[in-house]
Amino acid sequence: MMDKNTAGWQTLPFWLKCWFFLNFLSVRTRRAVARRIYIISHVFGFAFCALGFVYEASLAGGLILLANAYLFALLIWQGDKYGIWYDVEEATT
Repeated sequence: MMDKNTAGWQTLPFWLKCWFFLNFLSVRTRRAVARRIYIISHVFGFAFCALGFVYEASLAGGLILLANAYLFALLIWQGDKYGIWYDVEEATT
């Protein structure tokens, strides 16, 4: 488990701390929340892209949701790499 006072958190670069804070609007980041956003963005992104065959305007929304999903995949990878998650037991699975 990591908090703001541990050496692991204090040694992280400032940009990485800001990256996690801005994405979660919280200092206590959890991997389960990032994973949930990743899955929901993928599901709705693919659904909106499929709907884009009928309604062209929904294609833009689908692409934005897919881009969001891939950005959260990057966020999850960085969180695993730097061990920033508060729920350590989920990060190991």
